[in-house]
Amino acid sequence: MAPTPANNIAYTAPINPPNAHPLLTYEQIWQGLQRKIRAGQDFVGGAIVSTDVISTSETEHGHPVTVREVVFRDGNRRVREKCIAYEPMKVEFHQDDGSKVQNVISQGGRGDTDLYMTYTFEWLHPECEGDEAALAAKKEKEWNIAKMAVEKTIEVMREMVKDGRISVQ
Repeated sequence: MAPTPANNIAYTAPINPPNAHPLLTYEQIWQGLQRKIRAGQDFVGGAIVSTDVISTSETEHGHPVTVREVVFRDGNRRVREKCIAYEPMKVEFHQDDGSKVQNVISQGGRGDTDLYMTYTFEWLHPECEGDEAALAAKKEKEWNIAKMAVEKTIEVMREMVKDGRISVQ
C-alpha cells in the first residue's frame, strides 16, 4: 500500500537572534506555547481565525491534553485538534484526518538563551492522489505558512513578555 500523499515540512528560527530584546527564556517560551494552545489566533492570525477549547484531560502518562476546534483562514475550515503538551520541549497538534503539527523548543550550545523554535508539519492530502502538481502547489503554500507561523509566534511571544502577558522570570 502506498502512503497517503503528504507534505512533510520543518522550519526552524532562532528565538533570540542578535539585537533581539528582550531575550526570551525557555520558561517564557513554554508559557507562550501554553497560551497558543488555547488561543492560536493570537500567535498565527494569518493562519487561524479562532480557537475554541472543547475539553482538557491527561494522557495515561500525565501529559496535559487539550481538545480544541480551530477555524483556519484558508477556506474557513473548522478543524478539531488534540493538543498534547510535553513540558518543557514540545506541543503536538493531532488533527482528525491524521495530519500532525509539532511546536518544538530546542537549545543550542551557546548558553541558556541560545534557543530555537521548530515547527514540523505532516499535512496529509489524500485528495492529491496521483496529482504530483497539486501536491507540489500545496507544498509551496504550506512552506510559506510554516515560515510565517514560526516567525510570527516568536514575535508575538516577545511582545507578550514586553507587555506583561507572559511573566518575566
